[in-house]
Amino acid sequence: LTGTKYGCGGGGCGACTVMISTYEPASKMIRHYSANACLLPICSLYGAAVTTVEGVGSTKTRIHPVQERLAKCHGSQCGFCTPGIVMSIYTLLRNHPEPTSEQMIAALAGNLCRCTGYRPILDACKTFCKESICCQRKANGKCCLDQEDDLFDNEEKVSTSLFSSDEFQPLDPTQELIFPPELMRMAENLPKRTLFFRGERVTWISPVSLDELLDLKAAHPKAPLVVGNTSVGPDMKFRGVFHPVLIAPSRIPDLNVLKYTNDGLTLGAACSLSLVKDILSNAIAEFPEEKTKVFCAVLQQLRTLGGEQIRNVASFGGNIISRKSTSDLNPVLAASNCMLNLASRGQKRQIPVSDIFADGVGNNTITPEDILVSIHIPYSRKGEYVSAFRQAPRRENALPITNAGMRVLFEEGTDIVKDLSIFYGGAISTTVCAKQTCWTLIGRHWNEQMLDEACRLVLKEMAAPGSAGGENVDYKKTLMVSFFYRFFLEVSQSLKTMDPCHYPGIPVEYGSALQDFKTRMPQSIQIYQAKPGQSPQDPVGRPIMHQSGIKHATGEAVYIDDLPSVDGELFLAAVTSSRARAKIVSIDTSEALKGAGVFDVITAHDVPAANEFYFSDDPEIIFARNEVICVGQIVCAVVADSDVHAKQAAAKVKIEYEMLEPVILTIEEAIKHNSFFEPKRKLEQGNVDEAFETVDNIIEGEICIGGQKHFYMETQSMLAVPKGEDKEMDLYVSTQHPAIIQVM
Repeated sequence: LTGTKYGCGGGGCGACTVMISTYEPASKMIRHYSANACLLPICSLYGAAVTTVEGVGSTKTRIHPVQERLAKCHGSQCGFCTPGIVMSIYTLLRNHPEPTSEQMIAALAGNLCRCTGYRPILDACKTFCKESICCQRKANGKCCLDQEDDLFDNEEKVSTSLFSSDEFQPLDPTQELIFPPELMRMAENLPKRTLFFRGERVTWISPVSLDELLDLKAAHPKAPLVVGNTSVGPDMKFRGVFHPVLIAPSRIPDLNVLKYTNDGLTLGAACSLSLVKDILSNAIAEFPEEKTKVFCAVLQQLRTLGGEQIRNVASFGGNIISRKSTSDLNPVLAASNCMLNLASRGQKRQIPVSDIFADGVGNNTITPEDILVSIHIPYSRKGEYVSAFRQAPRRENALPITNAGMRVLFEEGTDIVKDLSIFYGGAISTTVCAKQTCWTLIGRHWNEQMLDEACRLVLKEMAAPGSAGGENVDYKKTLMVSFFYRFFLEVSQSLKTMDPCHYPGIPVEYGSALQDFKTRMPQSIQIYQAKPGQSPQDPVGRPIMHQSGIKHATGEAVYIDDLPSVDGELFLAAVTSSRARAKIVSIDTSEALKGAGVFDVITAHDVPAANEFYFSDDPEIIFARNEVICVGQIVCAVVADSDVHAKQAAAKVKIEYEMLEPVILTIEEAIKHNSFFEPKRKLEQGNVDEAFETVDNIIEGEICIGGQKHFYMETQSMLAVPKGEDKEMDLYVSTQHPAIIQVM
């Protein structure tokens, strides 16, 4: 459950997905939702039921239809992501026994798979969907992908059938696990009380009233409020941030409020993003379109914010109050004049969302004692238009490169700008407002002249010193202008719809810019040759289920972290270089050795014989001794009685470096220092010099491709067990190449 088996602690891959079930006594409702175990503090699960993949079904009892179909449809290869995928589908089926394809795609958006490929996983999912996934576009009613007749000789026997759905056991919702009655009784009968959980270094406090929360925040102003742990968790795990006190406010009614007022909708700060998404969807269906422009824009951003597992636990207030530039919600909430309801001891106040970004990163509008209680989202007015935009490396489950929220209000019955708000995220370290641009454009007609000036103003204002870090400055500027251009097109089209006589709208060829990208269930096919009369014992060319497929889907397949502890087992955590090329002046291990459960720190001096091994012709260094040649090179390692203690101690090892010159990090620097790999490799054919003298045209130029960002997937681990004689060891290694491990 703590995510040690699968979990990275970042909540990114979904391999450690579990199902959380809670009971609400007032409504008598049971809620099932998926979540990433690696991000879930166990203290937050008081009163909840947790179902892991092992609880869904096993080979010893009976396997669940989800597990069976995923295995038989060939939806697992290494099996690392399979338990998480099973749990995402299982949770969806508990809530919707006959899901639509859109619901299925949304449920899987937070699950990544490296080696299987998504087609067979989706093939298994399609068997649960109520509507036919087939397009039936052919004249004979067959799918357009069914191309057997078109592609092949009739004499050549081919097949596209990878599994037989007749073999599948039916899904029977009446046979699922019930919510534990003892938890139901506990929720109904026990009075709510403050919970304290005290650990080795941290105290977790979960109050039940707003007054108590305000007292706690006054007593512990630096203690963060934790609801979904999607921000605090990664900070503590990856960035070394330590909080001795954590306050969990999710059980306080004031922070879970849902209230419609005359001018809008008020939502509690502890409401999950999934709940906010559902509430806004219902409101859009219920209210006239004129009043729901803000709701639609916020909902647009919520659809692609994280994956389902993240949205199910992350809080609405947490996303706002963190003030991160990567927040997809803050620009649109700020542009829409949404309000924050704050409370501290003896004081309640209301401020616009835009106020917390007014002076950039150093803004102190919200004090450490302030609690964000709720957020007020206003209804839109007649003549008001609101939009939100984002661009990310991937559509779902990825932080944005740049995002934006924009709102315009026109003078009644005209296209003259009365009020304009433009906010961008991702440009600098927090959300930023294009104030000068907005002020300048008030009173202008909404036409192409205004568009030209707006683009120039946005570029000028957003190009302020230090406004965009990293190598993507020009790309981010392009996105900012593109977002405003799309907003211009959307509003122009809306004005035409309102009054076609006065407003020309946009040319037909620009219409595609307004179409939203829809994620559809992919259509695909695999074709293989079928041999008549092939022996049943001959597996070649046949779609045979992975021998470990069922065990992958039930969580019974044994990975290294599943092996029983060996007597005297210790854990090793590597300390790696933070410099690219440097001399090691000193390694100070004194603080690390004082850590709880620490046995030793191993350096190059502890390695018998040569401090190297061979992977190819050149030796690989085990521990850097005198100098490091890259960031991430292993310098030493801490050995302790637990994984947590080893990592805590590794962070305390202090290494002093002396930079070596030159540090060559680019092609240009390598050319300057005459640093080339030998022998130089060329691709040549014929007499190159002669060809260049006789050709009609020579095209010259250069292209620069930056290094690809590393996309981490599986956690890697190994176990070394000394045999006790002849210096032999048994090694259990997570590798796809056992032979080369033996050679090394």
